[in-house]
Amino acid sequence: MALNCGLSTIKYVLFVFNLLCSLCGIALVVIGGVSLAKIADLQDISDEHSIVAPSILFIVLGSVVFVIAFFGCCGAIRESYCMTSTYGFFLMVLIIAQIVVAALVFIYVGDAKAAFKKGFARLFDERDRPQNAELIDTIQANLECCGKSSSKDWGSNIPQSCCRPGTAPDCEVYSQGCQVRIGEFIDTAGDVLGWVSLGVAAVELVGLIAACCLANGIRNQARRYA
Repeated sequence: MALNCGLSTIKYVLFVFNLLCSLCGIALVVIGGVSLAKIADLQDISDEHSIVAPSILFIVLGSVVFVIAFFGCCGAIRESYCMTSTYGFFLMVLIIAQIVVAALVFIYVGDAKAAFKKGFARLFDERDRPQNAELIDTIQANLECCGKSSSKDWGSNIPQSCCRPGTAPDCEVYSQGCQVRIGEFIDTAGDVLGWVSLGVAAVELVGLIAACCLANGIRNQARRYA
C-alpha cells in the first residue's frame, strides 16, 4: 500500500528517529555501565540506600529503548498499523518510566548523599579493620580525597592512597576530605542520570507523536482502499 507524500515523509522521519533512539539506548547503557563501575565500591558504605540501583536501571532502560526503537524501525518500514501502534504504546510506557526514574533520582539524591557521608564516617572510624582499610584506600584513590574532612584525620600516618599519582616520594596529598567528595560525586551522578533520562524521554516524545500520526494515517488509508 503506497502512502501519500505526507505519510511517507513521517514514515522515513520515524525510521531515522528510531535509529537515533537506538543510539540513545546505547548511550544509556554506556552511562549506566560507567557509573556502575565508578560507584560500585561505595555500596559497602551504606546499607540504607542502593547507590548502584539507578545505574542498573539505566542499563535496563537503555536495553529496552534499543529493542523498542528496533521494533519501531520495522513497523515504519513495513507500514504496519499493528507494529506501529504497539511501538507507540511501549514508547509511551517507557517515557513515563523514565520520568518516574528521573523524579526518584532528584527526590532521593539528598538522602542518599547524607547516608553515604555518614556511612563513610563510620567506616573511617573503624579503619583498623583490614577490610575497612582496603575499602577506604579504594575510595580515596578513586575520588581523589583524603580522610573524612582532610588529610589531618590521618595524623602522621597518611596512607599512599592519599597521594596524587606520580608525586612519590614527596607525596602531594589530596586537599579535599572524602565526605565532601562523596557528596559532590553523588550530586553529579544524580544530575547526570536524572537529566539524561528526561532528555531521552523528551526525544522519545517526538517519536511517539510521529508514531501516532503514522499509525492513524495507515489505518485511514487502509479503510479507504478496503
